[in-house]
Amino acid sequence: MKRRHAGFAAWLVLSPVLAAGADATSFQLPAAESATVEKLACRSRHDVGVETIDARAYRGDHVSAEVRCSSHGVFMGSPMHYIVQCARSLGQWDCHGEWNEILVKVDEGEIPVRVEGQIPLGVSYQTIHGIASSGNFQGYPLREALAPPCYLNRGSAQEFVDVKCDGWHIVVSMWCPQSDCPRVFSMTKLGT
Repeated sequence: MKRRHAGFAAWLVLSPVLAAGADATSFQLPAAESATVEKLACRSRHDVGVETIDARAYRGDHVSAEVRCSSHGVFMGSPMHYIVQCARSLGQWDCHGEWNEILVKVDEGEIPVRVEGQIPLGVSYQTIHGIASSGNFQGYPLREALAPPCYLNRGSAQEFVDVKCDGWHIVVSMWCPQSDCPRVFSMTKLGT
């Protein structure tokens, strides 16, 4: 399976732009541009088609698109999808951010989880499922912090996994000598 990784950094760069939703206009890409984006995001990288393209125009000529490729397999009984961030600048499309999206089943439903890098899907599933069933962290219900979609990334310190969900950054330790893993190490409300 061929992978390219710049996604987490791209999400961090694009999230302030995407968060400024009042400045964005959602629209349907023309057929020729849709075909270009499908080729760049899905066909050339993964040899699959496209399921959806969520395009948004911003001030000036900037257009971004979140591309959901067609399912490329099944994990834990649910389809997996590549999610790719693409942008058009000066008439040229380029794709940088990429995640492998899985669904984590919890008691009350499913949480879409976008995995970046070399984190095994089983570890990703276990991490989100463990957080969802861990109760509270410093008085805040962990399940409420897992507002979808959630992004997972493991930095250079293999012990820690970064989890970013809508409005929250959770650092999880995978080193748990005296307790069950994963162990929530810190939890920060973003934007405060």
